[in-house]
Amino acid sequence: MLILGALQHENKFQFYVGSIARKLTRKVNCSVLLLIKPAEKRVPCKHIVVNGLDAPETPIAIKHAFYISNLLGAQQITIVEEVLPKEIPVDVEDDRSLKKANIIKQRIRHREDSRVKTIVCALPENITKGITVKTQSIFGKRGYSIGHYAEIVRADLLVMNAPVKTSIWDRIFPHDIEYILSDLPTDLLIVRT
Repeated sequence: MLILGALQHENKFQFYVGSIARKLTRKVNCSVLLLIKPAEKRVPCKHIVVNGLDAPETPIAIKHAFYISNLLGAQQITIVEEVLPKEIPVDVEDDRSLKKANIIKQRIRHREDSRVKTIVCALPENITKGITVKTQSIFGKRGYSIGHYAEIVRADLLVMNAPVKTSIWDRIFPHDIEYILSDLPTDLLIVRT
C-alpha cells in the first residue's frame, strides 16, 4: 500500500495537469491511501464509508474496509450503493408517475441491500465482529454522489474500488474516481487487487 498526503481541493489547472499524489494514484499498481490532513498523532477513526457498486472488485473493497476498520478502531461502516438515475425509466409528471418511480426505487434499494448483505455475510466473522454495518442506496452520478455523501455524514475514511483504466480522456469526461480525486471529502483508500 502507498500512503500519500494530498490536497483536499484542486483548482481547474491542477485538475487537468494533476498533482504528484494524484498522478501516483492513477499510475501505481497497488492500493493507495490519500490523507488530506496527515499528522503524527491521528484523530480516531469512527466512521468508514465504502462503495457497494455492483462490480467484481466490490467484495474485495468491502473486505479491506472491514480490515482497516479493525486496525483503526472504527465502530461503523456504511456501504453505499450508487444507483444511476437512468435505472428509473419513469419521468415524474404527476402523482401516479411519482408513485411508480418510488416503487421502482424501493425495489432497487431492496435488490441492492440484499446483494450487499450477501457480500457481508460471506466475510469471516472475526473481521465483522463489533462493527455496526449500515447500507445506503443513493441515486445520482457515480463518484460525485458517494463523495458528497461521505462529506455530509462526516466520514473519517472513504474506501473505493480502483478504476479499471485511467487516461487523459477520463479527466475530460470524468468517471467516478476522478470526481473524488478533484475534491476529496475525507481521507481516501483506493483498493487495487
